[in-house]
Amino acid sequence: MIVRAARREDVSQLAAVHTISSETVYAGIAPSDEGGLERRLRVWADVLADGRFEPFVADDAGRILGFATIGPSEKHQGLGELFAIYTHPDVWGSGVGQALLERAHEALAAGWDEAVLTVLAANPRARRFYERNGWVHANQLVEQHFGGLDVEVCRYLRHFHAVSDTRGV
Repeated sequence: MIVRAARREDVSQLAAVHTISSETVYAGIAPSDEGGLERRLRVWADVLADGRFEPFVADDAGRILGFATIGPSEKHQGLGELFAIYTHPDVWGSGVGQALLERAHEALAAGWDEAVLTVLAANPRARRFYERNGWVHANQLVEQHFGGLDVEVCRYLRHFHAVSDTRGV
């Protein structure tokens, strides 16, 4: 397996991994996402065409096992952001997510002193994963996700270089 930059020809596999992973992790938390695959096909085509984002994939001989996407935070000026990291449920616990996160950390550190991410409060597996990897819980709040549904989320920060205080993020 290698971690590499995502390419336009990865769109269908990215959308498929994103959909199956989302449906699995959010089962019982969010409503079923009818039309999710078709919507994600459009989203991934847009993400790959937009130069603001830097998506990476875990590629095992042409099969996309997962992805991570980073870029400048739209909500927190001057910070990088880990927008998403998903792996196919078949590879959960295999190290694929860790490899993607390490690559995301390298790219974030190259562009920013610190970064932010948001994760559902009801996703303890993801929260433990981020905390094990140096992300620090900054706050908890309610935001709209899943087509407007109010959900409790946790915001995390990770410092890559010496930075000033950023409380209130």
